[in-house]
Amino acid sequence: MGRPRKLPGTAVDKRNGAKALLTSVSSGGVARFDPPEDLCPEAVAAWEDFWADRPALLLTPSSRVVLLRWVVALDRYLRTSAEADRQPLVTGSQDQQVLNPLYRVAEQAMAVVDRCEKQLGIGGLYASQLGLAAVSERRSLADMNARYGGDDGQDGELAQEEDPRLRVVPGRAES
Repeated sequence: MGRPRKLPGTAVDKRNGAKALLTSVSSGGVARFDPPEDLCPEAVAAWEDFWADRPALLLTPSSRVVLLRWVVALDRYLRTSAEADRQPLVTGSQDQQVLNPLYRVAEQAMAVVDRCEKQLGIGGLYASQLGLAAVSERRSLADMNARYGGDDGQDGELAQEEDPRLRVVPGRAES
């Protein structure tokens, strides 16, 4: 049996002595608020997905601005990349074909999106770096008991199966 865990809010980070973030996370963080006006439909969908996911639980009042920066930069990326895709090559200053400059704007917007996602914990890797566990599927206690040999569902009795390690193989033992 391991040592007992400290109560929430009393744990201290070993590296810098600061109290753990658990108190602000457990107290509710930030209430859901409306996105900025005039976002493209894909950016609005990403906004809705954010609020339905685990990283929204870690949102603090000071990270609200990061969330707004993320959705505006995502909108800018989506709009400029779609516009650039309409005409990927444009005529340059000396009549040569060059890559549409909007791709550079989209690339810069995506860099902002990526930095914000890292801070907010959006995506599997960034969520795990913030300590959010990725759970692939939810299982009920009955499912787990059935899978790992717990309750067999009949009068609360444990399933009595023969342990395959105890099976005797006929033959002679070698020393």
